[in-house]
Amino acid sequence: MQSDFDRVILRRGTASEKWDIPRGEGVLPLWVADMDFRAAPAIVDALRRRVEEGVFGYALPPRTWHDSLRRWLHRRHVWKVESNSILDATGVMPAIAATIRAFCVPGDKVIVQTPVYNCFFKAIRNQGCEPLENPLRRVVAKGASTGDFTYEMDFDDLESKASDPRARLFLLCNPQNPVGRAWTEYELRTAGEICLCHGVAVASDEIHADLQMPFSRHVPFSRVSKDFSEASVTFWSASKAFNLAGLQTAAVICEHDATRERIRHLLNVHGTGELNPFGFIAASAAWDKSEEWLDELREYLLGNYRTLVDFIRLRLPMLRVATLEATYLAWVDMTALGFDSAALAARLEREAKVKFSQGAIYGEPQGSAFLRINLACPRNTLMDALERFAKWTEPHLGRCCFMGDNGAVRQV
Repeated sequence: MQSDFDRVILRRGTASEKWDIPRGEGVLPLWVADMDFRAAPAIVDALRRRVEEGVFGYALPPRTWHDSLRRWLHRRHVWKVESNSILDATGVMPAIAATIRAFCVPGDKVIVQTPVYNCFFKAIRNQGCEPLENPLRRVVAKGASTGDFTYEMDFDDLESKASDPRARLFLLCNPQNPVGRAWTEYELRTAGEICLCHGVAVASDEIHADLQMPFSRHVPFSRVSKDFSEASVTFWSASKAFNLAGLQTAAVICEHDATRERIRHLLNVHGTGELNPFGFIAASAAWDKSEEWLDELREYLLGNYRTLVDFIRLRLPMLRVATLEATYLAWVDMTALGFDSAALAARLEREAKVKFSQGAIYGEPQGSAFLRINLACPRNTLMDALERFAKWTEPHLGRCCFMGDNGAVRQV
């Protein structure tokens, strides 16, 4: 197929959240998680055919949209899902909100592994519940092709948090945003057994599941164990891997009948269980006809990640980059620059004309010195952003610190 991911698409002025929110002229946005690539040809063709029908009345999602998802899950992830286990939702976040309400009452606690996607905190608090943080543990990365560090689950702490009598739900991010981990079967099994032991249900956000790096693989939480499939809920969407977030279409996969019906009811109560026809048409075209495009995308994203790592090691060696196993979001430790991430992100947007996501929003204290960088853009755009970042940083190096491999910090 040989897709042209180097093509620059002008998105500023198109009501794009990513491009039109940044303040100031000429800011390069590498922040919110959508891609600057044109959708796969099969998706565009399917949507064009639907538009040409010219009638946009009420639409019923065809059974074929669930069948497309089921075939995809079985082919790509060796996961067999029955059609009656799938619910429709306008997005993963509305589905997460409904699931929290299905398992919890106000005052209950929901376990999250920080640093983690910032909207998890909002969804939990909006239901009157309390986030219960199980911080991930940072470790040195191994292997020549990796970043400088990675993260692992702290099972002892998870055991402690799951034993809290008010803990009702574990909201798992699989793969993990923003740290880029693709959790292994061992890690998922260990975490799941801890939750089962303490009667804590698991809700697994797998929206980034199809964005593994080519050397990695995704393990659906529910697939690990029959016991897990009966005590968990999975959220899935084509929105991240195929750049369809604006079409607001997601699936909730739940094999437990009573739980599934509670979630269905809550989605309907809040009007978030109906799909627009463009969403399920695009998702079906993604899963049925765009697999080759996705594999080319994953190779291109790996190239962008390696470009970032090489650039930082050459030009900004005081910084540290997390190993990226999945997602297109790089997690970079800016400790050596001596700025809080919120202040650093604001100054880069204002002075360097490049916008990254500040790490603090993903959970304190782990994110307070980090920036998250969206790699899903043409390579020339990425290089332009990195050059702007480096040129802004270089005048500040005299007062910055250098963090050595042993963790020691000294003045440069």
